[in-house]
Amino acid sequence: MLATMASIGVRELRERPRLRASAPPVISLGTVELVTLAVDRPHTIEQLGTLAYQRADKFVILIVEAGAVSVAQRGRQCRLQEGQYALFDCGHAAIFSGLSDHSVMAIFIPAILLQARLRNVPTIAAQPLACTGSPWRIAANLVKLLASEIRHISAPTAFGYANQLVEMVSIAVESGTELAVERSGRNAIFRRCTAYLRGHLADSSLDPQKIADATGISVRYLHKVFQEAGETVCEYLRTTRLDTARQELADPLKAAIQIREIAHRVGFRSQAHFAASFKQRYGISASEWRKSARNQPVASLVPSNGGEPGMGGHA
Repeated sequence: MLATMASIGVRELRERPRLRASAPPVISLGTVELVTLAVDRPHTIEQLGTLAYQRADKFVILIVEAGAVSVAQRGRQCRLQEGQYALFDCGHAAIFSGLSDHSVMAIFIPAILLQARLRNVPTIAAQPLACTGSPWRIAANLVKLLASEIRHISAPTAFGYANQLVEMVSIAVESGTELAVERSGRNAIFRRCTAYLRGHLADSSLDPQKIADATGISVRYLHKVFQEAGETVCEYLRTTRLDTARQELADPLKAAIQIREIAHRVGFRSQAHFAASFKQRYGISASEWRKSARNQPVASLVPSNGGEPGMGGHA
């Protein structure tokens, strides 16, 4: 059982948290990561603070299966009980606390993947939401099944499951929030625009005018839709190109494709520009990232001393 109340987390991104015990095991599923903290395991929710610190370019979805926990972030105190979940931006300081014996599941998802699927993610972050409907039962069961079978799943297959898991979780989030009623309005337009954008990344001349023309709206309205989602069209396009390249560089199925070809596929005309942009965002060169991703096993354990936080941040 997880006994006494514990409270430790990220104080500032520049301040590295001190661990009092080894970090809990992290299951890598492509770019998505899973962590389970059960009552019969020697890890506590306080250690999620360190894991979040190391993943500044991700969101974590915290699902409480038993007991109660509390998370403080950006002036919000979010208390979660059994049957509830909340999204937290790992790019901001967070303090995780256990309020009683608890069992939780944490899903770390790259911000770019979640924001491409869900509109206005910041507006629902750090808020307790119910995860009791059928969509959540399906998503939770998929997470548990993947966690139990991950060692038998090949790396290429794991990447495919990661994308499916993000889709399933996004559907579950939509089913329980006001996003579900926006499908006929701006949320549908945002998703149509991002789908077109992601499907035409190879077009190096892709710009707001082309996206607006293709989706049947004005450029002014396009900018308004994206501003409500928390970023500009050009910022979203650039981030999507870089994050897509980052995922492809880590994909074992694309190991034979040269870096300059991947850069071209996501719309960079100049390899030099791509190289500089990639390193600026992630703090590591594209070739170094590919090499490190190849050496990372599908199911990996995060060392107790951890690494430095991810580079780049997000809106």
